[in-house]
Amino acid sequence: MEDRSWEKVDDWMRLYGDRIMRAVYLIVDDYHLAEEITQEVFVKSYHSLQNFRGEASPYTWLYRIAINLSRDYLKRKSKVKFLPLLAEEQHSDNLAESLEDKIARLTTGKRIRDCINKLPLIYREVIILYYFEDMKLSNIAQILKQSEGTIKSKLSRGREFLENTMRKEGLVNEEE
Repeated sequence: MEDRSWEKVDDWMRLYGDRIMRAVYLIVDDYHLAEEITQEVFVKSYHSLQNFRGEASPYTWLYRIAINLSRDYLKRKSKVKFLPLLAEEQHSDNLAESLEDKIARLTTGKRIRDCINKLPLIYREVIILYYFEDMKLSNIAQILKQSEGTIKSKLSRGREFLENTMRKEGLVNEEE
């Protein structure tokens, strides 16, 4: 049984590891810590496999563990930042992009992430899961153990906060 459990967790790591790592990274503001937390997610999933009842998808269950571990870290640190997306800052799909264009894009991206970082955690989590992880509201509701209506409300309020913050930073025009 133990070998099959590790095989299942190994499959999950291949399927969901990068996405979980990115979400944790966006929440905890530290690449190496995000790696550690991501590893801990899969170790914890292995040890808790008997508790996985299949009511949610493995993906949703693993995200719930990742969110809880990230929250635990944030409670200990009481300092939250929003870091760049891995792919956005480490790679450029457009090799012909000029250095000036790349710097402008990265600078704007950092300013937007700084605005997201200013959101209260309850809104930031929903924004990250919805926009960066491209999750459905029903999955976010399962992960955060809240009703879909509550998640819709948090998403709406989070957007308002984000838009106001971006407007103050000059990233959104008054007419928009």
